[in-house]
Amino acid sequence: MGFKEQFEKERSELQNVKRPYETAAFLIFAVMFIQQIGYWVLRTLEQLKDIKDAAGAWNPSFSTNLPTTPAFVTRIINIDATKWLWVIVGFLALALWYFLIYLFVWRYCQNHGYAKWTWTVLIVFLPTTLFLVPVYVWYAIYVFRPYIMRFLKRAVVEFKEFNPNHQFTEEVEEVEPPKQPMQEESE
Repeated sequence: MGFKEQFEKERSELQNVKRPYETAAFLIFAVMFIQQIGYWVLRTLEQLKDIKDAAGAWNPSFSTNLPTTPAFVTRIINIDATKWLWVIVGFLALALWYFLIYLFVWRYCQNHGYAKWTWTVLIVFLPTTLFLVPVYVWYAIYVFRPYIMRFLKRAVVEFKEFNPNHQFTEEVEEVEPPKQPMQEESE
């Protein structure tokens, strides 16, 4: 399926009335993503202007004061915000972040029929925790809920089948036979 067909399919899914929360999540994602990328472009242009104006007298630092920038990207840039190397590495880390989100969240949800835009927005742009639990943990619980429920069901069944009167055989320590003292050889 080509890009145009995929785009049309996604557009028709977003216009579907069955999942209006997906459309809202897509709009939130689009606005915040455009804001984030626009901020990066604006900050890069300001950085170039500051460097030109400074004419080597000082090194202006690259600012990452945007709440939607992932914390690890900000930490990478702040290793030395005056050097372009760390800004480029930070931008590459942001690109890697979006690729991994696409791979592990968006595409996984799409293949399994989950709410792909909703989970993508939750993990990428919303607070780092919901009810003091990281958002990616909620996602993992949601994705692996059949396996978790199967495990819990098995644990409950085993608990119900357990007989508290069952006597376990005690472990007996293995005793090594005593070593016989070496007898002196008589000549």
